[in-house]
Amino acid sequence: MEIREQHNLARLLAEAFALLNRCGGALLGYLITVLLFMLAGGVLVWAGMPKLIFQLLNYVVSAYFAIVLLRIFGAKAEQTDESVSNSFSASVFPAVYMVVFNIFYGICWVVFGLLVAFFFRGSSFVADWTMQIMTGTATGGTYASIVLTVLAVAAVPLYVGARLLYAPVAIAIREQGPIEAILYSFQLTSGTRVLTSLGAMLIIMLLPMLFVSAVLYGGYVAIPLYFADSFNLAQLSPVWIGVFVGLGILYCAILLALPAFLVLVFLNQDYGHNRDSFTPQAELKLNSRETQVFGADNNILPPGVGNIVRPEDVAHVEVLKSSVSANADDGVTQQHLQQVYQPKPEDLVQYTEEEDRMPTILFDDDMARQIEQERTMWENKQKQDKTQKGEDDAPSVKMSK
Repeated sequence: MEIREQHNLARLLAEAFALLNRCGGALLGYLITVLLFMLAGGVLVWAGMPKLIFQLLNYVVSAYFAIVLLRIFGAKAEQTDESVSNSFSASVFPAVYMVVFNIFYGICWVVFGLLVAFFFRGSSFVADWTMQIMTGTATGGTYASIVLTVLAVAAVPLYVGARLLYAPVAIAIREQGPIEAILYSFQLTSGTRVLTSLGAMLIIMLLPMLFVSAVLYGGYVAIPLYFADSFNLAQLSPVWIGVFVGLGILYCAILLALPAFLVLVFLNQDYGHNRDSFTPQAELKLNSRETQVFGADNNILPPGVGNIVRPEDVAHVEVLKSSVSANADDGVTQQHLQQVYQPKPEDLVQYTEEEDRMPTILFDDDMARQIEQERTMWENKQKQDKTQKGEDDAPSVKMSK
């Protein structure tokens, strides 16, 4: 998938699992390193490290490994040459920025919680709603009031979360500071693009919950209803053991695919909406005939060959990329093309005549030497012809004794 092209969230979510597959070796090394750090943390707790210091250290290390994971996915998605070791070493300072951002984000949530508590202080309608639901006296208006209140309260954190969704990825991949990453995330989610980030955030929040709900439903409803004869929790058969192991692996894959999904959404927005570098789509298709691009008054091509390009034909055409290709085995051709299309000032020779003006032609060294040899040979021949003619016109003199 070309990340610079515009894709919907479903396509990016499917590509996240493919990206997870491509990062298999890097993720294996990452998970082993995480397990080693967890064992080291257990050793520190066993050695008697104070709980507060351990929690602070665990908080910083968690931010560090989150940055490393995002960098691994970003390097593979952008197809850069960053190795896993480089991802670990390059995540030190972004991890510090991530800690500062998390503190700022936590303060925002605390402030929002205090505002909600201040707004609902002394009100009894929450208790009334709870009593009506428990006693079964709740009406349609009660449920509508509950839904509207929940939506009103959740609208602010959902909006703020959607606007700040890309800040962690900007810190990890673009190595931006906390303030710069926040401003950059707001820039990428401006206008209607906030709906894309909101949809991505809801997918990240709800997909694990939906998976767990589906597993619980299967365990409490589907299995007793349809597989009661073959399912025994005390003595699980190898088939059911394989099913539960497969579900556990799938759940872990979902948890790892969600950061990859966030990285892909960020890169797609970053390349597309902000940098305006989607893969260009042709708006003007020229015909398949040869085109004379030198102009109508320049007789580079023979008369009747090619098709003159008029200014109005290319008024809205922008040249994004041009290239010259030749046979790779033909070294002479390659050298000639390099000298002609990337000439040096000392290699440019302009031949003009006073009476007949000719267009400027670029010659390489071999062509210049050949022309110089031919000119020398022509001058020598002219001198020989004049000498021979002078000898023929001179009177004959006979000498005798």
